[in-house]
Amino acid sequence: MLETFPKINYDYDKIKLQKIFENEKMKDFKDIAIQTPESIEVFGELKLAPLHEDRAYTMACFVSSIDGKIAYVDNPAGPMVARSNELDPDGASADFWVLNLMRTSVDAIGIGGITMRKEPNGLVCLFDQKLEDARIANGKPRAPWVIVCSLTGEDIPFEDTMFLNQPIIINTSRKGLEVIKENCPHEYYVVGCFETDKDIDAKKIKEDFEANKGKVPVIVTGKKEDRTDSELVLKILKQLGMDRVMVESPSYCHSMLQDGLLDEWTVNYSCVYIGGNAVGFGQGMEACTSTRHPHSELLSIHMHSPSFMYLRHKFIYNY
Repeated sequence: MLETFPKINYDYDKIKLQKIFENEKMKDFKDIAIQTPESIEVFGELKLAPLHEDRAYTMACFVSSIDGKIAYVDNPAGPMVARSNELDPDGASADFWVLNLMRTSVDAIGIGGITMRKEPNGLVCLFDQKLEDARIANGKPRAPWVIVCSLTGEDIPFEDTMFLNQPIIINTSRKGLEVIKENCPHEYYVVGCFETDKDIDAKKIKEDFEANKGKVPVIVTGKKEDRTDSELVLKILKQLGMDRVMVESPSYCHSMLQDGLLDEWTVNYSCVYIGGNAVGFGQGMEACTSTRHPHSELLSIHMHSPSFMYLRHKFIYNY
């Protein structure tokens, strides 16, 4: 495992954001995110919503074009939607810094196998040294756990150096477990398979987690061979002491939205247009309907320039 992670030398004056709206309901948010004097100067005080008692609280943070696209066809790396904004290059730096700010207070970060393939041998960590130092000072590890989410296990690049560089959990189905048994060269142990709440043995989950330090926990859930149960996964993570989880897989976010399990997300709007068949949220997946879909209300709006804005949403479900 890496003892140090690469860092970006941020110019805080250049990425400073202007808060132009804050929801009055945030007055009731008592938890304050891990922060630094610099983060307060750039973003202001980040207030966190109350935790759930039985499952991990879920967050997300993405950059999007004005038409809701999250990747170019010719260059699918996610950060390009921000970096290609020629009207506000510093806004692109602020976009990645906001992602780091959100990562600072979470216990785990979920990514997809497809994301790992698009951005091979990457790191899911904090690239701001001051935020990392503040995280450590608050009793948290240098970086959050990484949760690799895959329905079948077939899209997981087991050769990726991320498996060697930071602690990883795999979230998969029973079919995915069979793929892992055949292809995963790393030491792992199995958590599950769990089909219902009644299957969860909190005491055993915690004991096995402590007894298997250094191994990859493979969380297996779901009643179907090739499907997982996201709610059970979040309940298991809660038992492991993971109160807040960031979901950085767009397809998994879409799935969680349909299940009413994504609590909030921050979408950073890079004012570029992409259009066409470029990837958007939930690409190729079943769409929400006119009678069953999530709603949201804004928690805050920040602006770097007329060409880059940062909107934090709280989801509201009627199902």
